[in-house]
Amino acid sequence: MWKLCFAVLILLFLPAVGCKRAPDAAAPSPLVFVSRKFDKSVPGCGDKQKREEACVTFRVSWVEASSAASDEVKTKINAAILAALQPKEAPRGFDAEAAEVAQDYDRFHKEFDDSAITYFIRRTADILMSNATMLSLEITEEEFRGGAHPESRRTYLNLNPANGQDVFLKDLVRDGSMQKLTELAEKRFRGEREVPEGKKLSEAGFTFADDKFALSKTWGVSPRGLVIHYNAYEIAPYAVGPTTIMLPWNDIRPLIRKEAGILPPSS
Repeated sequence: MWKLCFAVLILLFLPAVGCKRAPDAAAPSPLVFVSRKFDKSVPGCGDKQKREEACVTFRVSWVEASSAASDEVKTKINAAILAALQPKEAPRGFDAEAAEVAQDYDRFHKEFDDSAITYFIRRTADILMSNATMLSLEITEEEFRGGAHPESRRTYLNLNPANGQDVFLKDLVRDGSMQKLTELAEKRFRGEREVPEGKKLSEAGFTFADDKFALSKTWGVSPRGLVIHYNAYEIAPYAVGPTTIMLPWNDIRPLIRKEAGILPPSS
């Protein structure tokens, strides 16, 4: 009798194990965020009668984790966000960096006292995806501190919300599928930039190494799909501008690890 009971228990247990589902993009995140802002300006420019404006504007807005799996993880994630929002060569802290920019403007204005240009720096860190297995943040930067034109840049911060560790593209893509992902990305890239198949990318003004398309290191995860971004100057002159491509989940679903937890339910 005991053997029969044991066999029944095994049969009841096996379906439960076999039916275990991989996490998906709808799974809730352990993280809770609040919005933060830093805003500092130096007044005194423009026509004070018609339109007074700031000589220097330094604005940053970002999300800060207020709750996480542990205080250690919360600290790690928030440190990574702040590090992504400041150049490595800048003094640490927005107050210190804003003061340095103001001093830089003051030196410039003393040398070119008849110049009407103003400085601005704007940075944001917004959530692109936040679930149980992925935190993807889009970092945008715009600034002008003299020169021929303003500069803009976009990066992504991809972290594991459970431990705050970096997530790499190879962690999301099935073994042996990176080449196929690259091919699909090139097809999207050519469509976005109107480069016919068979035409060399260099002939369209793009400077990939060995004239061979390659995935950018700048990528993020969105509810719609995988975002791949090429900043100005990265693969083309400034005049060509940046390029962003979206690889929809339906197109790349077979290439993505189910256990990565970023795939929405199949439609």
